[in-house]
Amino acid sequence: MFDLIFQGAQAWNQVGFFIGALFCLGIGGLILGNSLYWRVHALRAQGTVIGVIANGGTYTPVYRYTLADGQSHIAKSDTSSGWVRGKETGRVVRLMIAPHNPEQACDAGSYLFDLVGLVFAGIGVLLGYVALTAFPVTRMTWIIAAAMLIYLGERAHRIFIPKGQRVSIEEWRKQHFGQTAVDLANVKPIETLVSAPEVAQARLKQAQSYKTVVPILAAVAVLLLGIGVYQSMKISRLEAQGLRAQGQVVRLNSESRSSGSGYTYYPVVRFRTQANATVEFKDSVGTNPPSHRRGDKVTVLYLPGDPQRQAIIDRGFMLNWAIPGVVFLFAAGLAMLCITLRRQMKVAVV
Repeated sequence: MFDLIFQGAQAWNQVGFFIGALFCLGIGGLILGNSLYWRVHALRAQGTVIGVIANGGTYTPVYRYTLADGQSHIAKSDTSSGWVRGKETGRVVRLMIAPHNPEQACDAGSYLFDLVGLVFAGIGVLLGYVALTAFPVTRMTWIIAAAMLIYLGERAHRIFIPKGQRVSIEEWRKQHFGQTAVDLANVKPIETLVSAPEVAQARLKQAQSYKTVVPILAAVAVLLLGIGVYQSMKISRLEAQGLRAQGQVVRLNSESRSSGSGYTYYPVVRFRTQANATVEFKDSVGTNPPSHRRGDKVTVLYLPGDPQRQAIIDRGFMLNWAIPGVVFLFAAGLAMLCITLRRQMKVAVV
C-alpha cells in the first residue's frame, strides 16, 4: 500500500512537471515564433514618433515612416506601456512594419519579447528535465497522465465554442489582420500629457536605474556562463572518457532548503568500478518528493581516475547535457537583456 501511494505521488508530480514544461514551451515557442516571423518577414524603415495614444494610463506610440516607394504612412506600435521614456515626439526609431498591415509597427531595436520567450522556453526545458530525470517513468505515470488528459479534455470541451458560433477564417483574418487606419484625432504628443520636466526626470531616473541594474545582470550572466562552461567540460569528459557501471541507491541524503520550506533529497549511490573498487557518491540532482528509493538500480557514469568525485547517475546523452544547456540559455537571455538596457540607456541620456 505504501509503495502504491509513493508511486502515485511520484507520478502526480512528474506529470505536473510535464504539463508545466509543455505550457511554458508552448508560450515560449509562440512568442519566439512570432518574433522570428516579424524579423524575417517585416518591412524595414526609419520612423519618427509623432505622438501617442493614451488609454488608461498606458501610451501607445504612433510613427510616421516612408517606404522605398516614397509613400508616407502612419503606423501604431503593437505594444503599449506606462513608460514615458522612448516616446518623445520627434524621436527617430528603426521600425519593423507588419507585412500584412502597414498600419502596425514595432521597434526593431527592442528584444524584450525575445527575452520573455527565451525565459519561458528555458523554464519549460528545466521543468521537462526535472520530469525526466528526477522521477522514473512507471506504469503509474501513464495512469496519472491519462487521468489528467481526460480531465483537461473534459474542461476544454466545456469551453469549446459550438460550431455555429465559431468565427469564419475570413472573419478571423479580418479581425486580426484587417487594416485599421490610425485616428489622428486621438494622437497627442507625450509632452502635452506629461510635462517636459517630468519627461526629462523620467528619462534620467530610468538611465540611473539601468546603470545600477546592467552591471549586476552582466555579472550574473558571466557567472552563469562560467557555470555552464564548467558543467559542459565535466559532462564532455564523462561522455568521452567515462565508464558505465550498474549501481544501487543505498540511502537518501536530506538537505534543508535555503528558503526553509522543507527538504531536498539526494540519492547516494554505491557502485563497483572496473578496478573492482567499491565507491559511494551523492548525485547532484535532488528533489522533493525523492526521485529514488533505497534499493533502486541505476546506471552510473564515472571517470576511472576519480570515481569518487567524478560520477553521476547516467540519464542518457540528451538529459546529461540538459543542465548546461539550460544554464547557457539563461546566460544568453541575460546578455540580451543587458544589451537592450544599454541601448535604451544611451537613448535615455541623449
